[in-house]
Amino acid sequence: MENQLEELVQFLQKDTRIDLKSVALANLLGLTGDKGGVEIIYSNADLLRALVNLLIDTNYVVAKDACFTLINITAENDSACEALLISNPSNREETGLLQIIIKTVMNVESQLTDPMLSILSNLSRPENLTDSIVNGMLELDNTIFDKLVSIFSRADYNKKNQNLNYLAAVFSNLSQASAFRNLIASSQTRLLQRLLPFISHESSVIRRGGITGLLKNICFDSSLHEWLFSTEVDVLPFILLPLAGPEEFDDETNEMLPIELQFLDSDKKRESDPDIRTILLESLAQLCATRNGRMYLRNKGTYEILRELHKFEVSSEGDPKALKACEDVVDILIRTEDEIGHDNLKQVEISDEMVEKIEKLIE
Repeated sequence: MENQLEELVQFLQKDTRIDLKSVALANLLGLTGDKGGVEIIYSNADLLRALVNLLIDTNYVVAKDACFTLINITAENDSACEALLISNPSNREETGLLQIIIKTVMNVESQLTDPMLSILSNLSRPENLTDSIVNGMLELDNTIFDKLVSIFSRADYNKKNQNLNYLAAVFSNLSQASAFRNLIASSQTRLLQRLLPFISHESSVIRRGGITGLLKNICFDSSLHEWLFSTEVDVLPFILLPLAGPEEFDDETNEMLPIELQFLDSDKKRESDPDIRTILLESLAQLCATRNGRMYLRNKGTYEILRELHKFEVSSEGDPKALKACEDVVDILIRTEDEIGHDNLKQVEISDEMVEKIEKLIE
């Protein structure tokens, strides 16, 4: 098989006849349906470089097939992602993968924007690769993330019906890297504020899920919580609104709630995706880490919204994982601060005995 792949490489060059390239790519695409085939492909550096070069082939079908081959290779294989990222061009006449993806995504006439973003989404999934991807993209263009957020926010950016939804997944994945989080969660860039409205984007669950995942990763940093609660960001309505239903509250409760959640219409629908509801609830759990955060959530009617959400999650329409996440947050909010006993739960030291018990439970 390895010898056969070596022979295939010669048919995957830019100056090879289109029919030969197409046949070679069809064979490779067939191999990606098998785990062993994927391993053989990503173990061949010359083959990976050839596939990357074909992403910019002048023939659309050839470029598309190369794109989908790389999507399949990187779909659930971290080793393949790493191998592809380090398959850098061996000479200056070749273009690196990140550069190709960015150039394609920025091109309003590209027909391959969405497949390219699928590749980048796969590549950025493994946490250990996110730093190198963020740094690599910034080296190419230090304003690249501002540009990507701008085109992500434009429904009519691409003229070839490419929707750019998977940029949300890329943003979520890259937020595993502290450098990216610091860039997004910045008063100077205001990138987070531009992305938060997509948590309620009705037409795309991919956009909603990606930006929700991004927010959750940012919420892990308790030093950002006061900024997130401030009028500069005002993050709570973005989290609570998808969790709220059409329930009516008395005037006293409505006065507590953020204005966006007061007197909602009788046809108000909750977020339909249980995974997104769970991620939103996990974000709230992170915001409960500090005393100030817990007090803020209580004072803004968070418990009252979650009380109604709990009724929904125990119904036939609900979800067990979302129910557990809801109960975890409610359990914190209904406790007094004396019962909790810590200003910042992230700074609580766990005894060696407790660590040992947890490890046994995991085993």
